[in-house]
Amino acid sequence: MSDSGTFSADWLALRTAADDRARSHELMDAAATFLATQGGHAQGEQDSQRGPTHICDLGAGTGATLRALAPHLPPPQSWTLVDRDARLLAEAKRLFAQNPITGVTLTTAQRNLSDSGPPWASTPDLLTASALFDLTGAEIINRLARACAAGGVALFSMLTFDGVLELYPHHPSDGLMREAFNTHQKTDKGLGPAAGPDAPETLASAFGAHGYEVISADTPWELLASRDGEMIEAMLTGWAGAALELGHLPPATIETWLDARRGTTDRLIVGHRDQLFLPPSRA
Repeated sequence: MSDSGTFSADWLALRTAADDRARSHELMDAAATFLATQGGHAQGEQDSQRGPTHICDLGAGTGATLRALAPHLPPPQSWTLVDRDARLLAEAKRLFAQNPITGVTLTTAQRNLSDSGPPWASTPDLLTASALFDLTGAEIINRLARACAAGGVALFSMLTFDGVLELYPHHPSDGLMREAFNTHQKTDKGLGPAAGPDAPETLASAFGAHGYEVISADTPWELLASRDGEMIEAMLTGWAGAALELGHLPPATIETWLDARRGTTDRLIVGHRDQLFLPPSRA
């Protein structure tokens, strides 16, 4: 969620409601079934004989994935939140201490995904990430797929941007701005040239090469002015900033679009995909 080091705790808090509405409950249930029946415990063990399920969350930010997913997974659970930003990890620990989840323990680890080697100290039963892989390069995705395959680790990737951006009512410059944003998403965010909207396909190809099964669901944000006005405003401002930074459009075109969009955008759709990758020996 934040491994690029570019997101603030305020932005992560602002997007939480939209994230939680979008997440696929079907895939959460599939992840729970995997862990309960085929995860890191021998099939047929009694619950009392099982140690905690170990979940490692990459680009964890302030712990939104933990709070959204943990209640859907079988207890007990041991979560490790991994992020490059120590301040976000500290906030994650504070939020968890304020609202602990029964049967869940938490540790954190400061780490950059561009570092060599697996991003975990001990092999997890499930690797998770939210809104992360569109910010990472194909090299990192391929290296992660190799590490997961070597350890038989399942990956649950959530809220990966897929390039869909729809605004209502329409404006003549929407298409140009969409192209500019998607092009900017492929620039280096600190983890190599980013996969951007190609990330869901890049993930599927990388893990498919190791025989993983993929279960996928479209999980778009549907932002309504009546409910999500502050987030729509933040999205439009960030979108315009990305287009200006890219430099492919005249600044006047971007400014005219932003001025026309502010206060008039009734609905904004942002496409995402959730993907659950199951290792071949446990699919």
